[in-house]
Amino acid sequence: MEIDPSLIPCPNFDSPGFASLRNAIIADPNTPNVTTNEEASQKLKEAWEADNQAQRLDYQTRALEREEQENEIQRQREAEDKQKEDELKKRDLELAQEKEKKRVPLYDFQLGQGLSSLPLLLHPYAQKKMSNRDYVEMWYFTPEAFKEADRDRSTAESNRFELASSDDSQAFTLLGTHSTRPSSKVKPDEDLSWADVQRAKSAFLGALPTGGYPAKFVQMFASFYANLDMHAELRKVGGDRVIALYHAKMRRAWFMENKQQRPFDLAVIANEILQECRDEIRDLDHKKALKDLNTATSLLHRHPGTLPANTVGSPQARKAFPQPHRKSHRTNPYPPPKFPDPPAQPSTEFQRSFREADQPRLPRCHRCLCRDKHDVRRCSRPEIWNGKRK
Repeated sequence: MEIDPSLIPCPNFDSPGFASLRNAIIADPNTPNVTTNEEASQKLKEAWEADNQAQRLDYQTRALEREEQENEIQRQREAEDKQKEDELKKRDLELAQEKEKKRVPLYDFQLGQGLSSLPLLLHPYAQKKMSNRDYVEMWYFTPEAFKEADRDRSTAESNRFELASSDDSQAFTLLGTHSTRPSSKVKPDEDLSWADVQRAKSAFLGALPTGGYPAKFVQMFASFYANLDMHAELRKVGGDRVIALYHAKMRRAWFMENKQQRPFDLAVIANEILQECRDEIRDLDHKKALKDLNTATSLLHRHPGTLPANTVGSPQARKAFPQPHRKSHRTNPYPPPKFPDPPAQPSTEFQRSFREADQPRLPRCHRCLCRDKHDVRRCSRPEIWNGKRK
């Protein structure tokens, strides 16, 4: 360990230990001026102080160099520490920025300004379609679609992946359950009733700003629904079905024509297309009536005396297929008056077969087992259908 020369005390050259050294200096011819012990001690002291001063300068120089080296090392360490600290701060800032990107940003608001109506929680698929200004089924704006959207949002955190394929290709795509896919419960506009359209139209009009529709287009859609609500067709029997079908066809046609750069004023009622909708509804009713009649006829042939539940109440079915008389368990306090029965008309197999082919097949009487037209409630024929007596 190096010692600071300034801390070394000057020796006592007057002590007996330095007597030989003093005598040598006195006897030295190079120091003729030194003749006494005091002068010799002073000479030794001056020589020691000169040497100590040189050592002090050398020590201070080396101390300054060491201090400079230590300062340089300290500066390097501080620079390294600062660099590490800056890197940590930068990484923390990047992590904070990444975390902030995943969080919902906060925007400025005005104190005292509340909310006048609740925001629309559209189905993700409808949100995508409306943003692209593309056609989307009216079902997505019904309360059923909103319930499905709320249920999907509640399970969006637990995302899963499923295989999906399109109808026109055999390729499969890996999609997340939170992806904007069509709903499996969607109904085409033609299957919606006018009541369903009325429930969904407000949500549809409220979702138009999602696609950035200008005010002119929003006014057109609003006038379209207002004109349909006030149309005289709704006051007719089955007019709501006609208006619902007209709405489905015209709304789809507008989006198709808009893609072809040929949009039209949807609010103008097209009477020709409205008449086509009337004819289509009438044809559907006729087909359904014929189908019900054929079903009732085939069932009646297999099980005489019975009719399907959906055809019993119709006037056409009651007229074409009268139900057989069934005894009531309740006693009639006023029995009908008795009249003499008309004489039984003899009939042959040929006459019966010709009559059965010419008119609808009637149910058998529970007493005489005949199918001809007579009062089955007061049948008193003595013979049954084949001429034999009872």
